[in-house]
Amino acid sequence: MSPMKSVFLAWLLFAFVSGAAQASVSVPEYLINPAAPKIEDPDTVVQRYLAAVDRGELEISGMKLDRSTLTPVRIEYVYELSSRTMRIKIHSNLKEPLPVPGQLDCQILSVGAEMEDGHITEIESHVWLKQ
Repeated sequence: MSPMKSVFLAWLLFAFVSGAAQASVSVPEYLINPAAPKIEDPDTVVQRYLAAVDRGELEISGMKLDRSTLTPVRIEYVYELSSRTMRIKIHSNLKEPLPVPGQLDCQILSVGAEMEDGHITEIESHVWLKQ
């Protein structure tokens, strides 16, 4: 077989496989709605997050954190195509590590908080092994 035929067959096979892979990806029932929520200004999101922290909504292992103990570092916007809703998660580094109850070799160095309508609805601790 000539090298030109081999290249052509390889290209044809690639086109077929990539087309089949695209066909297997599910498409949401509804097209994206231009009236859907827009991404909010990060400064506004952080201010609402800190207001929720000030209200005592950020709690880890029974301890309420206040704004002086953390530094917001990242915002994630996740848009769910099926429900047309947006989740907002704020990640913060802790200024001082917190102990993990019952674990001597671990510490909490950061937290993630999911926000909905200006309130913290879910909190996750990010745990690292001490070095």
